Amino acid sequence: MFELGRQMRTDGGGPVFDLSLGNPSLEPPKIWAEAIIATLRDEPPGMHRYMTNSGYPEVRAFIAGREAARYGLEGLEAEDVTMTVGAAGAMNVLLRALADPGDQIVVPAPYFAEYGHYAANVQAELAPVPSLPDFRLDLEQIDRSLSTHGERARILILNSPNNPTGVVYDEPSLDELAALLRRHAQRRRRPLWVIEDSPYRDILHEPGATAPSLLGRYPNTILATSHSKDLGLAGERIGYLVISPEAQGRALLRRATAFCNRTLGFVNAPALMQRVLPAVLGDPRGRVDVQVYARNCATMAAGLRELGFELPTPRAGFFLFPALPARLRRPADASPDQPSGDVTLTERLGEQRTIVVPGTAFGVPEHLRLSLCVEPSVVEGALDAIRGVCA
Repeated sequence: MFELGRQMRTDGGGPVFDLSLGNPSLEPPKIWAEAIIATLRDEPPGMHRYMTNSGYPEVRAFIAGREAARYGLEGLEAEDVTMTVGAAGAMNVLLRALADPGDQIVVPAPYFAEYGHYAANVQAELAPVPSLPDFRLDLEQIDRSLSTHGERARILILNSPNNPTGVVYDEPSLDELAALLRRHAQRRRRPLWVIEDSPYRDILHEPGATAPSLLGRYPNTILATSHSKDLGLAGERIGYLVISPEAQGRALLRRATAFCNRTLGFVNAPALMQRVLPAVLGDPRGRVDVQVYARNCATMAAGLRELGFELPTPRAGFFLFPALPARLRRPADASPDQPSGDVTLTERLGEQRTIVVPGTAFGVPEHLRLSLCVEPSVVEGALDAIRGVCA
């Protein structure tokens, strides 16, 4: 889809309304460039050489202090942090460190499509479980999946705020989930892990809102995040993972993440990006006004509802995951080889130079995934195209 959008933009056929990829349209804060220039101007000898595979100790100490304050974690140390090549790097490092071939990785659906590939990388299997109609956690389904797969259900991936739905899992749901996980963990020989994938946690639509975490609620929780989205640094690939100070086998897991960071070929997170991260995050200017994403989501959501699409009120991130109106879905009596409505609609919108992703790619057909980290004019153009096709 990235290539399709690039080709369309150069074919002379007119404007392209590309809502396919979560490629932030906002530029990084100015302090980011200032910090890079200052660092390069006064760079110490050896700044561009290898460092320990987990990253610079002083950077990890800064991250540990920041995350400890954010989640009220006592005892979090620099050694619990591994700097990674984005959140994707953190996810792959963690799955390599934790999963055995044949393990089941439970994930609420809809889910980020790459999770299936990450699981396949370690010869594990993704085990999707349905969410509630409003995309909140269905705890009964999670309970059933953990019971059914038994010891092989080794990991639960929790993506909040969620891609593709924009849902933020609330504190009561996380409290209930933590209690459920503790019950299962007590009956197991091996630890039951939660990987919390949270790169959208600072893109909240309501001012002053926060995204709760299982850190501090369930001991075997590991956070994976990046600054690709909230600071507009997707191409710079800077992220990290944070091991709960209450985790089982904490010392061994620290060593495992460093080892896997190296042997998977990442070796270490980019040195320059690590160096400047504390300067940016520690300064009030190191923020991007993400409210344009909230406005884009609100505009598109209102337009889609007028057309009969159904979706919960977006609360975070820059994605929408609307359900198709009944008239656009594949008929119940259709042949099995007839594509689902979301695939058909995606193709028809492509003919109108509007690129979206079918919900099938996220494990839930008859939905669309729309990425709204674009200019407002692109949102309006795409909405006009959707109106025309749906008419």
